[in-house]
Amino acid sequence: MKQSVASKKGLTLIEVLLAMVILTIGVTSLMTAMSRCLAVVRTARDRNIAQGLILQIDRDHPIEDVDLEELTEEGEFEDYDRYTWFRDIQIVDEEERPGLFLVTLRVQWSEQGREAFEEVMMYRYAPDAESITSEIN
Repeated sequence: MKQSVASKKGLTLIEVLLAMVILTIGVTSLMTAMSRCLAVVRTARDRNIAQGLILQIDRDHPIEDVDLEELTEEGEFEDYDRYTWFRDIQIVDEEERPGLFLVTLRVQWSEQGREAFEEVMMYRYAPDAESITSEIN
């Protein structure tokens, strides 16, 4: 007794190739999605570190209202080699608003070959600052 060709069970070569193509597309899509998710997590971690470093700068290098004047300063962090900081203090308007300063604090780092930063800008009012009171006298 011979078995007919139609009663044989199995997959044809075209069916196997089609299954391989579908599997390859699926795995490639999953790998791309995973890579993007890891990049987002890495960026979020770097930004979170930068926000913590901004608080550290305010704690380690506080701005005293009495000593407030226009200046630019920058530095590095001992524990975080990739990160640097920059602070710029400017008088907003000497004529109309004496004692009002704009403070810009920026933490920068290198992320995948390009510069990234987290920046905070705030106004400080210091009418008793020596730079203001010495100009009035």
